[in-house]
Amino acid sequence: MISRQALPGKGFITLLVLSALNCSDLHAASGTLEEVLVTARKRSESMQDIPIAVSAISAEDLRDRGISNTSELTKSVPSLEIRKGQANQIYIRGIGERTGFARVDPTVGVYLDDLFLPRSDGQLLDTVDIRSIQVLRGPQGTLFGKNTTGGAMVVSLLKPDDSDDAYLELGLGNYSMNRLKAGINVPINDHFYSRAAINITKDAGYLEDIGPSGNTPSNDRQSLLLQTRWEPDENFTLDTQAFLGKIREMMTGTTCSLPNENALYYKGLWVAHSGDTDPSNPRAFKENCESNSRARLGDLKTNLGDAPRLTKDLDTLLLAATAEWQLSESLNLKTVLGLRGEKEGPIHASDPDGGPALWSSYMNTEDSDRRSYSFEIQLNGDAMGQRLRYTAGLFAMQESNTENFSISNAFRGIDSQTLAEIAASTNPTQPLPGGTVPLVGFIGAPLVVSDFDLENSTGAIFAQVSFDITELLEVTLGYRVTAERRHSELSTTEADMDAIGQQLTTGGPFGAASNIAVFGPGASGFYPYLGPLRWLDDPVGLANQIFTDADGDALIDYPLDPDSKRTEMREETFSQSTPMLSLAYNLPDNWLDSSPLNSAMVYATWSRGFKSGFFEPRGVDGLQRVEPEVVTNHEFGFKIDAFDRSVRLNGAVYAMDFEDQQLIAVGADSAQNVVVVFGNAGQSEIRGGELELLWLPSVQLQINASLSLNNYRYTDFSELDLQGAILGRQDIVDRRNETFPVSPDKSAAVGVQYSWSGDYGSLISRLDLSYKSEIFYGFDPASYAAFKRDAKSAGQPAYQLLDARLSWQNPEGDLSVSAWVKNLSDERYRIGVVAVADSSGVYNEGWGEPRMFGIDLRQEF
Repeated sequence: MISRQALPGKGFITLLVLSALNCSDLHAASGTLEEVLVTARKRSESMQDIPIAVSAISAEDLRDRGISNTSELTKSVPSLEIRKGQANQIYIRGIGERTGFARVDPTVGVYLDDLFLPRSDGQLLDTVDIRSIQVLRGPQGTLFGKNTTGGAMVVSLLKPDDSDDAYLELGLGNYSMNRLKAGINVPINDHFYSRAAINITKDAGYLEDIGPSGNTPSNDRQSLLLQTRWEPDENFTLDTQAFLGKIREMMTGTTCSLPNENALYYKGLWVAHSGDTDPSNPRAFKENCESNSRARLGDLKTNLGDAPRLTKDLDTLLLAATAEWQLSESLNLKTVLGLRGEKEGPIHASDPDGGPALWSSYMNTEDSDRRSYSFEIQLNGDAMGQRLRYTAGLFAMQESNTENFSISNAFRGIDSQTLAEIAASTNPTQPLPGGTVPLVGFIGAPLVVSDFDLENSTGAIFAQVSFDITELLEVTLGYRVTAERRHSELSTTEADMDAIGQQLTTGGPFGAASNIAVFGPGASGFYPYLGPLRWLDDPVGLANQIFTDADGDALIDYPLDPDSKRTEMREETFSQSTPMLSLAYNLPDNWLDSSPLNSAMVYATWSRGFKSGFFEPRGVDGLQRVEPEVVTNHEFGFKIDAFDRSVRLNGAVYAMDFEDQQLIAVGADSAQNVVVVFGNAGQSEIRGGELELLWLPSVQLQINASLSLNNYRYTDFSELDLQGAILGRQDIVDRRNETFPVSPDKSAAVGVQYSWSGDYGSLISRLDLSYKSEIFYGFDPASYAAFKRDAKSAGQPAYQLLDARLSWQNPEGDLSVSAWVKNLSDERYRIGVVAVADSSGVYNEGWGEPRMFGIDLRQEF
């Protein structure tokens, strides 16, 4: 590794990094920071020696901060944003994936030890039996198993050893929270060891649904982790791992607001819904949203209707085996074999109308099965007296996924004057009061059932070499070639429009009893209503009474047409080379001798990351190709230990440039149906910087702080105007002025921990304050326009959270009790889910945790 020796030169770099410390006087009796070892380059190295922006959190840090799930790292790790909604969303430096669809790869790779977790549903892990967590920021396009554009999160487990020990943790809190964690280590003989851990976490949820669903989002997670280690001699280790997880939860309920009354399905096309009796003043859509609004219901309440289907059932099995050979003093070989199986139950994907009515619903109505197999070889070695260090290897993964996806739409109404204007491709004007002839039909298909089968194959070869040009200057070169084969097969079956039309015109309350044909033949799929009072009869409501959701699956029971089934298959291999180059320089000792610095390293990195393309279902157009996403990162950073190693300050500035960033948006297919689909933004960029500080002013006092500043910008991003596309026009909307979704421009955190010791044992008090600037949660241009007017309309205004914790540990150090409060000020803040203002016009608001409090007990044996 690089050492520091006296070299001639100026001390301007020393002055530069000293100015970043911004402290002139430190306590004489300050503490000393421990060395932190990380494996960001597939070998154990000091965090202060590697040219990578990485945050490392030990098991003790996790307990001191009361972090029980990796999602809570978003409060303290720079540029990390994690949201738990209908899908787990992990973002680093503004780069993430928000849908959870199996066809879309994550942009942040999550690893349990060396095992890659490919799908977001399994990526948020409870912190049970964890040794450390490392968060690597920036594209990981060389060494890690899966090529990613955002970064990586590496969760390292405690390993079996020759000790006899165990622990038990119990937690109780408000909202009926109860938690059990336990682990035991049992050596079988002198060479074979075993370890087991369990985790049970439950609570009742904090959002009260005034309907039959109960509280959301409730947690109910159970897991069992079994590990073994076999060490027949000092040169070979075989680790095995089995993880079984069971989730039976309720996803977060949402409230509704209406950021755009001129949305397509409202006043954009003057659409009527059940309950509308005047087409010139449709009110039902807005009233449905308002009946599930925070203003109407009050704090922490939702109105989700009779069949929200927010249950989340997920069963997971992970098996892994890692073998490591020390072939010589300078050569190490590691192999990693992983198998994963998951089954997810039916789940509610989206509620475009936002209220309790069943007017539009996106559902996964059947179980989804997921299987993956992965294998990796890593060869680590050194030469030239460790002046040259290298890592090379192969990675392969085979993954299969099935997804069932259904879209259901209720009847809607349009005045005959409006339909004539739409047929002429003109923006409809406000209908006359009372309207003309009511027309009842569908905007979009009434029911589409899709079965998606995906087979993904990944293969990669990689190598990285670090060489000490001098004892102070290190150069690192890396190169990776990735090939991703995507095989997608989509089968769709649509509703039987003839059967629907026959039932509509002859059945229900208007059939033989009146012997009058209330509904006549349809034009463009709309049926004129011929009742005596026309619009005053609420014709849309009468039509929707004929077709209901009798089986409670949140889909309207329209008849399916088996002859409409279509099957399409697409296959392609997406390949990319991703090189990297890094230079790291340690300031020599004679530069540091007259300064408070103990060590200082500066580095520059150029790297690339890649995310595979895939095939996206786009309405009647079938599977459409989404281009791969490629990012290039230019990064400059520094790492400093100072003031007798009582201060550690690490920072980085970076410029990241995207080609074909993958984004989800609202558009239209060639038949003018509204679709929510993935596409590409041609060019985009991120400019930002990060700081992390750890300071021990004394042996009792610890202060940690972090700051991230990011500027997100699209430089080439346009799409068809939605309303124009529905009307058959090709109007282009420029979206370059919008910001990235889900990620704040600014985030900051400060934690202060103080401890006392005496005959009674020790007391540890801790406060953690985190800050997030405005966050945009929209999909489309109208959402961003609403967000700029008022962040609450399609996002979340800036907010801060304060957590507090007080712990007591007995003198022997094997018993601790902690009392804690999270969100001490009981802040209300939105965590998504999504605003879609161009089409439906609604913002489905998910709400973060209110004030949570409880007590934890830990006993070690």
